[in-house]
Amino acid sequence: MARLKHWTLLLTTSIAAAALAAACGSSGDGSADGSSNTPTGDAGGPPGTGGAGGDLFGSTSSGAQSVLTISPQDPVLEVEGTPESLQFQAAFGDGSPANNVAWEVSDIVLGTMDDTGTLTAKGLIAGVATVTARTGTLTATTTVTVRVRIVDNAGGISADDQVDLQNGGSADPDLRFLYPYDNTVFPRGLRAPDLQLGGAPASATYVRITQPNFSYEGFFGPSSPTRVALSQEMWRAVTLSATANDPVTVEVTTLSGAGITGPVTETWRVAQGDLKGVIYYNTYKSAQTSTGAVMRVRPNVNAEVFIGGCTVCHSVSANGNVLAAGVNWGDAGNPLDSATFNLLADGTYTTRELSSEGRKMSFGGLTPNGDMMLSSGVPAGSPVRGLAGPLPSRLYDTASGNEIAAPSFTNAVQYALTPAFSPNNARVAFTQYEQGINALRMMDFNPAAAPPEFTNLQTLATSARAVAGWPSFLPDAAAVVFHDGDAFDTNNGNGGARYAELRLVDVVTKAVSGLNLLNGRDAAGANTLPYGEGEELNMNYEPTVLPVAVGGYYWVVFTSRRAYGNTIAPGGTVPGGSDKWGTNGPQGEVPSVRKKLWIAAININYQNQPDPSHPAFYLGEQELEAGNMRAFMALDPCKDEGGTCESGAECCNGLFCRQTGDVNDNGEPITACVPPQTGECANIDETCETAADCCDTTALCINNRCAVPPPQ
Repeated sequence: MARLKHWTLLLTTSIAAAALAAACGSSGDGSADGSSNTPTGDAGGPPGTGGAGGDLFGSTSSGAQSVLTISPQDPVLEVEGTPESLQFQAAFGDGSPANNVAWEVSDIVLGTMDDTGTLTAKGLIAGVATVTARTGTLTATTTVTVRVRIVDNAGGISADDQVDLQNGGSADPDLRFLYPYDNTVFPRGLRAPDLQLGGAPASATYVRITQPNFSYEGFFGPSSPTRVALSQEMWRAVTLSATANDPVTVEVTTLSGAGITGPVTETWRVAQGDLKGVIYYNTYKSAQTSTGAVMRVRPNVNAEVFIGGCTVCHSVSANGNVLAAGVNWGDAGNPLDSATFNLLADGTYTTRELSSEGRKMSFGGLTPNGDMMLSSGVPAGSPVRGLAGPLPSRLYDTASGNEIAAPSFTNAVQYALTPAFSPNNARVAFTQYEQGINALRMMDFNPAAAPPEFTNLQTLATSARAVAGWPSFLPDAAAVVFHDGDAFDTNNGNGGARYAELRLVDVVTKAVSGLNLLNGRDAAGANTLPYGEGEELNMNYEPTVLPVAVGGYYWVVFTSRRAYGNTIAPGGTVPGGSDKWGTNGPQGEVPSVRKKLWIAAININYQNQPDPSHPAFYLGEQELEAGNMRAFMALDPCKDEGGTCESGAECCNGLFCRQTGDVNDNGEPITACVPPQTGECANIDETCETAADCCDTTALCINNRCAVPPPQ
């Protein structure tokens, strides 16, 4: 499944190029040298998406057999959830059949071609692809559009009720989406969202999801409260069929004792890529362990205990190869020990360094490769709960635990709280908390200098409340997302309220965006969350950003105490959903189940935008009935030459992710990390120095990786 999604990401750009070429008059048929005898278009350019096509003639040959044609031209294949086939034919200009033809289709997620020219659409994925035929030096192309219409009566709803639901009914203000939010941007590859609605419990629910070339109608049985669980297969079909610029429209109609109500409608968008890497987060009351732990989440895989034994206060390097944390806790409040861990490509870990100073590694800022760590300072009267000072910030070698002399830092800053390095290792941001200073600050960093050099100390932002903390750089290292709150924590330790929202600051202009949509506000700042301002607003904390762009967006994961649909909410089905803050009594701290992880998209072209964020979505892979917090999105530990991969983001030292010539059991190409050839262009997620290095001429080069551009 995951490999299919990767190929969609890589090949979407070729389809987009085809559309552009059609507008310029590109031909549907080809010849030996790609030259043209017509005044329109570039004969050797990408294939078009429509029109009759026309012939391309060789410059050194003539006659009917210097032309290759494909029929049918630009066909539309209608499918209804099961594989369907379409036969293509290749012929010369005189109508005689071409022999020894090699066939291919540009998007193997949409369908596969066999040696006879038969395209088999897989039945669930809609879209437009290019079909190419080659024989000798001749080439011809055409487009194929696959349209999908699926009707699924999973709930066994009667034919009469189906018709009534399709026709719709009366409006009811109580029937509304509680989750997901309108205008959410979803990446590919994660778990399907559960649709959760207000209003009377439904005896039947009708869901219609539409986008260009794709239509899904689902009929579902009784639910109280009203919910619809989309299958993972259908969610995959929705997300892989979606294009960057076309909205996905979702309509829900219900049948209850009051009759037919609805439809109510939302629109979503789908980023053109899978969310990369691994999410590591802390929990203190996991269902899988009686103590705190670092949990691990992979896309569409349930959270698992990664490092147990009350290992908390963690941080993870951007490259995903080193984790630092406090280990074990004493009665005095500080951790007894702290450690760094090697995160291995096989999914396991080993201890890298163990220190008897429990505060040393807790919340430390790791360089992207994990070699060095700037410790999170602990001043006297520390504002970070669970750590008592004083212990000043220092730069450490994470393998030996030894301090690395850095006088350019220690002469300028004593206490740098919750530090974070930029993905390009050129900057570090932190909260400076000392001698009357309480501000989000930044320094330039040169790890190659001897000793490592910190320069250009500057203020990025101050808090509108009390604390500007938990900074995390965007992948371009030109902006920082941070927590603007009453405190560093998400409650006061005794079950009381602490409020915060997330902000974004441009490190050059120092302009601050309120990230209203992410925080649950509209452009004017008014609440948009379904349970109201007092119940849900101002409860977003501790952001970290995925170190690579995916699908035309940046991605931030954060802790939130907002409600989750009708599941974790006042009157929700999970006990304790009304308790936002948790308790701390004789039995110890009991975290609120409302403390959960959410993810939101941020526009790549965020500069000068009043709000570049989008509404957040719930991370469905996390534990439902635990208090979860402080997540890190990091890449998987990179793979050496020969390691199988789905994206260049998985490969070490500038290796590309390319086909090996082998196929898997589904007939799909196997890809592995290989050295790039001289002059070879880079695919999405592969390394680049400038955008000119990328195969896709529209791609961006962000933190030395080719990236999908933002939607237009």
